[in-house]
Amino acid sequence: MEIGRFGLLHISLPLAPLLGAVDEGTGIYRANGDYSAMRRWYDAVCAYAGPCVSPGAAAIYVRVSRAAVYKRMKAGGLTAFCFHIIGKTRAVSGKEKTRKEGRLTYIPLAECKAWAMELDQRAARIQANRTNMSKA
Repeated sequence: MEIGRFGLLHISLPLAPLLGAVDEGTGIYRANGDYSAMRRWYDAVCAYAGPCVSPGAAAIYVRVSRAAVYKRMKAGGLTAFCFHIIGKTRAVSGKEKTRKEGRLTYIPLAECKAWAMELDQRAARIQANRTNMSKA
């Protein structure tokens, strides 16, 4: 795993197809398939990115709202690995249909740590400025 300048993962080209297609302008990788494909995808994500957390757990870890996590994901500030589990079902007419059975989203913990550190440093700067202003 290689963490870049802004705390984001760099995805190597051979691994990218397994992780899924990336949404343009973001770090969101989307894949879909059945349960066996999900297990292969999950193993690859964990092997490459290390420990990962859900968006809700990321919000708690960083001490921000879930909306802030999704906003940062969509802005390209967090790498997210999403997998849609697709199942087959039969309609009343007998035609086979595909349907989404579930969705998994994981964010690398290393990126959450970098974001939390960034926010802690920002809070320390603000506090230092307030202290300096009150002394003046």
